[in-house]
Amino acid sequence: MARSTEKKQAIIAAAIFEFKNKGFKTTSMDQVALTAGVSKRTVYNHFESKDLLFDAIISQMLTLFTSSVSIRYQSDVCLALQLTDIAEQEIDLLSDPAFVDLAKVIIAETIHSPHRINEALAEVEERDGNLSSWIDAAIADGALKVADIEFAATQFFALIKAFCFWPQVIQGQAFPEKLQQTQIISSAVNMFLGAYRV
Repeated sequence: MARSTEKKQAIIAAAIFEFKNKGFKTTSMDQVALTAGVSKRTVYNHFESKDLLFDAIISQMLTLFTSSVSIRYQSDVCLALQLTDIAEQEIDLLSDPAFVDLAKVIIAETIHSPHRINEALAEVEERDGNLSSWIDAAIADGALKVADIEFAATQFFALIKAFCFWPQVIQGQAFPEKLQQTQIISSAVNMFLGAYRV
């Protein structure tokens, strides 16, 4: 990794740390520079403003979102196995401490400035749309019967996030152990197929 890229990543990591602990508005670029171990000038060389630095954090979160879960319908594979795989990939992402830190920073800022996050949420919904495409393919294959595809896709992920995201981000709870994860996934898959399988 080039030295410039290393410094940029160090600045983003420092900003995430400071924003999470002190909030976006209270954190200064001086503090970010100090935590990153670089000069203030280096920070401004990479990010002309705190807003652009925050945008880079959102971009990093979206990169994690879009690259983490691979969803492709396979007509010759059991629906339960496919959904279990999708859920396991989702939980892998949600359990990543870096992702949780990013989520906390972005959610906290969203409360104060909801307009900042609209574009990011649209991209996240598009990523959840990958499951919508999977559902659409399953319907075409005669395996599922779903009246509202977007609702069903959101519902499936919500069944997982109710245990493996919101309690950790909002209440600081520990992430479920492996056995609990298996139960959460199994329950989500069974509820989804119970509602929609032909």
